[in-house]
Amino acid sequence: MILTLILAAAAGWATRPAEPQVTEALLRLLGEEGLPDATGRRVAAFAAMLAVAAVFLALLDVEGHPLMLILGGALGYFQQEIREAILARRG
Repeated sequence: MILTLILAAAAGWATRPAEPQVTEALLRLLGEEGLPDATGRRVAAFAAMLAVAAVFLALLDVEGHPLMLILGGALGYFQQEIREAILARRG
């Protein structure tokens, strides 16, 4: 279960750097008129990165819980905001 959390957090962290590649793939697949807005592209990148993490977990034959995958992905994606909130509360 901890491996699920770690891989999902890494996938969440990798979402922002992967967004341009996901946008390129969506552009090739859907064309300019079918391309989602910026929020939709971020969601698509997040879903793609969680799918990659799920594939790795399946290849490693790890019994993972979907909730841990989502929680880890959210922690990885929002890690900067979480860190800033904690530091603001302390100082």
